[in-house]
Amino acid sequence: MAHSNLRVGRAAAAAVLLALVSCSGLESSRGPRRYVRSVRENARPDGDAVARLRIAQDAGSTQPVRIMAMPAPTGTPPAAPAQNPASTAPGAQEPARPTLLFDDVLRSVEDRFPLILAVEEEIAIAEGKLQSARGGFDVRAKAESDYAVEGFYDTEYQRFSIEQPTTFLGATLVGGYKLGNGNFPEWDGDFETNGDGEVSAGVVVPLLAGRDIDGRRLALWQARVAREQADPEILAKRLEVTRKAAAAYWKWVAAGQKLRVFQRLLALAEDRQTRVQQLVDAGEFAPITVDDNRRLVVERQGLVIIAERGLQEAAINLSLYLRSSDGQPRLPVAEEVPGDFPSPPDPDLLVEDDDITEALRLRPELRAMELALEQRALDLAKAENDLLPKLDLGVLASDDSGATSSVPDDKGPMELDVMVNFELPLQRRVAKGKIRSIEAKMRQMEATLRFGEDSVRAQVLDAASELRQTWRTIEFNQEALRLATILEEAERGAFRLGNSNLIDVNIREQQTAGAAAKAIDVLARHFKALADYRAALGVPYVEAQRARPLPGTTLDGGDSSRAGPAETDGR
Repeated sequence: MAHSNLRVGRAAAAAVLLALVSCSGLESSRGPRRYVRSVRENARPDGDAVARLRIAQDAGSTQPVRIMAMPAPTGTPPAAPAQNPASTAPGAQEPARPTLLFDDVLRSVEDRFPLILAVEEEIAIAEGKLQSARGGFDVRAKAESDYAVEGFYDTEYQRFSIEQPTTFLGATLVGGYKLGNGNFPEWDGDFETNGDGEVSAGVVVPLLAGRDIDGRRLALWQARVAREQADPEILAKRLEVTRKAAAAYWKWVAAGQKLRVFQRLLALAEDRQTRVQQLVDAGEFAPITVDDNRRLVVERQGLVIIAERGLQEAAINLSLYLRSSDGQPRLPVAEEVPGDFPSPPDPDLLVEDDDITEALRLRPELRAMELALEQRALDLAKAENDLLPKLDLGVLASDDSGATSSVPDDKGPMELDVMVNFELPLQRRVAKGKIRSIEAKMRQMEATLRFGEDSVRAQVLDAASELRQTWRTIEFNQEALRLATILEEAERGAFRLGNSNLIDVNIREQQTAGAAAKAIDVLARHFKALADYRAALGVPYVEAQRARPLPGTTLDGGDSSRAGPAETDGR
């Protein structure tokens, strides 16, 4: 009979457990209400913004700017255009290296750059903390047994209870089962039950403090906000890294093209050495002219060495962003430097009147700051709730079944108990102090946010100004280079006819080289300014993302929904 009663009691306990777990569906699956101004959505750039800010280096898609399109030295074949070779040149041992394009660097950064891979782990970190916060709403089970082995009273007592905290009004569901047999002393009569035990179920609801927010819900809601913060943190890091990668790439391209300028300058002097010797032998120039031209050769060799060092430095810096398939830095070589710049984009086609508004919508730093402000607002809501007195209402129903254990049967009727618990710290200095501190912190964060918005506006204006000024300078530098090239060729022709001297030829060649270097520098600055402008707007290089596109973005810059797992807090 005792075993039968125990089986019935276990079945009753299982029924109570099932009921409480089912009731956990009352928990609110929605997030916390916003206590501050509306937080920016996880905004994405539209396809138009991505398209107009893109740099196209595809063959035939743009009109390239060829700085080295200048007269070649006498007796040398014209340089082949720097295009991606499709086959190995005749007699070559290895295929020529393809040109390294800007998109190649961007894809390397997006797929393999360590700091981006590191910051992406913020999602797993935040989701782990969110899972831990949900643990505050786990079902808690307790069990205890008490057997009087020796003594006057022969008693057996088992008790099993469960507790389910919920997010619905801070209510806690409770239930349990107990079985007490034997002869209990009068003061322990509550342990005694009828033959099949006692089943109980109830609820405890806070009416004031803890009703709208409590420690468990605060931890859960803050963990949710922290998970939201992970996305803008990742995007901010991507914008920062790709902007630096762009600066490193265009600096490397400029260094490589300037090296070619100085190599050409050296080749001019080397090719002229034989012609100078012939003119000296013919008595048209003084013998010192040979030494003077040789001096130019040595001097220009030094310039080439300096330019090679500049290219090496730029290549080493670029290798931080250019990664091999195994994630290791890859050092680009001089042969990979493009032979020309892409067609520089006209700022009038890039800069739009509402770009500042768009930047304020897209910049992830502003969203991250607002989410941090939201976390402090949750702290404030908890502190304000703690000012209220603690007033908890509990209702507990219990029912015994089975053979009566006492006469009269005081265990038989179902019992319904209503309990009220009141508590109030009179000074409430803990809550008041927290409120004062949190409000000051929020004012501080709001001021920082306003400055952040001002900084975004300034960054957009500054990058747009740089775009416009470099665009204007490009035209002047190109014209200066064209004129310098004409004068150089004319001076060199006059020298071949004996109507000029080596000093004037050297001046003209130096002027052309200087104009070419300036033209290269301003083009590099223009494309760097474009990268800065794109980062200032908060537009990532979604067209270069292959392995891991940004959440909610597609390769054409459009929107796509990424449904995450349904939240079932407290389950």
